[in-house]
Amino acid sequence: MLWIIVSAFAVASVSIWLAYKRLLYLDQITPRNLSITLIGVLLVFFALQWMHRVGYFPEHIAGAFMANVYASIFGFFAGAAWQQFNQKKDSGKIIYVNRSFWTDMFPTLVAIGIILFGIQRTSLLSDLPVTPIRMTSGLSIIAIGAYSFTIRLVPELREEGLILLDRKISWDDFFTYSWFSEEVVEIEYKLNGNIKSFKTLIPEEDQLFVEKFLAKKVKDKLEKEEFDEYEELDT
Repeated sequence: MLWIIVSAFAVASVSIWLAYKRLLYLDQITPRNLSITLIGVLLVFFALQWMHRVGYFPEHIAGAFMANVYASIFGFFAGAAWQQFNQKKDSGKIIYVNRSFWTDMFPTLVAIGIILFGIQRTSLLSDLPVTPIRMTSGLSIIAIGAYSFTIRLVPELREEGLILLDRKISWDDFFTYSWFSEEVVEIEYKLNGNIKSFKTLIPEEDQLFVEKFLAKKVKDKLEKEEFDEYEELDT
């Protein structure tokens, strides 16, 4: 039992550190690599199930393995949630976000439900014995719920930049904007040397404010670029 706890703690710690370093962002997940990953996971579990049936993967080893799998999931989502919270804090206050029941209240209710289910899964509030598998699986679900709290389905315009899902886009990387339709604005930005864009719905009553704010950012960017060019010529 002790070695399972120690190994799960070590795996969770490494996973938290890796997730905090943000080696993976949501916009990097494609249907193709997601499908390949899921197929790989299923093949591994089918192989382990077969090994268990023939006696090469005994129950105590299987329990330790699953506890470490849950610990890695907990670490991944806990580290990502921690990094996302700090990222939003460092990005300054929210200037504008399209608030509605479906973008605010509903995701919050879902996140709370996930966390409550995770607490129940740990068996801390029941008569069931607390085991490494129950504890790590419950903690992994709680971490998923905590991560959900940090993700907003619509972009946030903040003092220091844009928050698009789990990625911060500095205003220095903001490129331009245009109205894709009457209520949809398209924002272009630079990411790793490439120009990318996203579209988001802006209610009619907020359009004037968003227009003025983004126009000011474009103006500030042009003035900064002109100043930088002047400094280069002067030197």
